[in-house]
Amino acid sequence: MKITNEAVAFLKTALEEEQTQSIRIVTEAGCCGPTLGLAVATPEETDEVSEFDGLTFAVANDARSLSENVTLDVESTEDGLTLVLHGLQPSC
Repeated sequence: MKITNEAVAFLKTALEEEQTQSIRIVTEAGCCGPTLGLAVATPEETDEVSEFDGLTFAVANDARSLSENVTLDVESTEDGLTLVLHGLQPSC
């Protein structure tokens, strides 16, 4: 997984009040199969862990293949900035 500088800056601001400064990328049930999700959580022993500008990003073992060609970025919407996963293949 690639992570843009904009996504790191967004998450640093969002996590200022949190006890943990780590994001865990996990699989979640989608409408037609597994998809990726993000959680504010401590890495688990089997996770692939990377550090970016003071934040920890952990990819769960079962999420590695889904996240290989994905970029975590931010996108501007009418409601403000939001995180997006570019390159995530639809499960349907």
